[in-house]
Amino acid sequence: MNGKGKDFAGEDPIVRPAADVASLGMAFVLEVKPDGARRFVFAGPRCLGVNGVTGEAAMADPDLLFNMILPEHRAAFDAAEAQGRASRQPFDVEVAMRRADGQVRWHRLAAMPREQPDGIILWDGLQVDVTDRREMAAELQEQRRRLEVAVEATGLGFWEWDIEAGKVTWSERNKALFGLPADAELTVQRYLALVHPDDVDKVREAFIEARDRPQGGDYSIEHRVVTPAGETRWIHANARVATDGAGQAKLVVGTSLDVTDRKAAEERRALLMGELAHRAKNGIAVVMAIVAQTARGQETVEGFEALLTARLQAMANSQDLVTASAGRPVSLADVIRISVAPFGQGRFDLDPALGDITVRGDIAAGMGLLLHEMATNAVKYGALSNRAGRVAISVEPPLERRAAFAWREAGGPPVTPPNSQGFGSRLLNQVLKNQGGEVTFAFESDGFRARVEFPTVR
Repeated sequence: MNGKGKDFAGEDPIVRPAADVASLGMAFVLEVKPDGARRFVFAGPRCLGVNGVTGEAAMADPDLLFNMILPEHRAAFDAAEAQGRASRQPFDVEVAMRRADGQVRWHRLAAMPREQPDGIILWDGLQVDVTDRREMAAELQEQRRRLEVAVEATGLGFWEWDIEAGKVTWSERNKALFGLPADAELTVQRYLALVHPDDVDKVREAFIEARDRPQGGDYSIEHRVVTPAGETRWIHANARVATDGAGQAKLVVGTSLDVTDRKAAEERRALLMGELAHRAKNGIAVVMAIVAQTARGQETVEGFEALLTARLQAMANSQDLVTASAGRPVSLADVIRISVAPFGQGRFDLDPALGDITVRGDIAAGMGLLLHEMATNAVKYGALSNRAGRVAISVEPPLERRAAFAWREAGGPPVTPPNSQGFGSRLLNQVLKNQGGEVTFAFESDGFRARVEFPTVR
């Protein structure tokens, strides 16, 4: 073997192609002996432009180029070279090197081994300056980071699906919206597994409709997701499907916004509107019932007027308490007394322990609606529809961070469960739900029963 680089390059059939593509970088042949000693037996003419030293200098001093690798990058290079030597496979590594003129540049070093009969390994390789590419990639990454920060400042999560590569990329904010950790790995299948089962088809159809347009298109959809912790959230997704010249979908990019609070507000608004309509419908029936009950036992018009006026005023006071309590804790006993006053407080047996419970203002508003509804139903159908019936309201054993009371009717006409769930039943189910409360009820033969649970004031 001739150790002179020029003769070696001219004689070796493998090095010649590397020298021919030297414009891409510096072609080289590195000789590594069984004892680990190594030297360059060929360093292409681009060595001066790439490293600031001539190929002859690199071949004369085996450590000249290796010592240019920054100390913090030597371990990565040594590991790549050692792995390639052990497996007799090509190695490919990017390291930062300090040129002879002091410039620090990034280089890609790739080489393929040729094992010789005497145990020597010849590495045919190429050294390419990749600094510009890395800087461009870093700039693009920084631009992407800035875009994600700007997008997420609005509460949006950013996501991307490379259809051809099968790669899904989510920003940290997007993962958080779905209840996932920042290091979670994403696939389309995992995303669909997070979508609420009732909404999966709707999500698929929205994407397919946009994908099948000739030039791709946008789609916008609201759907539920179920986080790994079991929480149900509403997500508003906006996306754009990009296609190639042949109309094939290649890329989908989009944003996600958590609209759970808005959905809850819409549900509360719908419930309130329904309640207003329900109140209007029942208003006359309630007033008529109050008038009829007030008239019983009254011998003078004056007495009837005074008692009726007092009961109607109590109904107005109940509404005032609910309105004025917003944002401030109030006594549960006060909420109950004012809410049932229009129906005759003498018909209610109130547990003294109710005075020890305090409720938040937003819960008090819902509680007033709930108690009014149950009292109205008791007047129309239950215990308060005759003279003998009574309603008992008593404290129930508390649960963790939740208080509870029971509503029990007795002495009224026989009770039969309704054939269908009307607005009143839906109101009982939903009125405290958004505040973390819960109402369970039963139509027992001897009287209506309800258990009301709600968060305690912290």
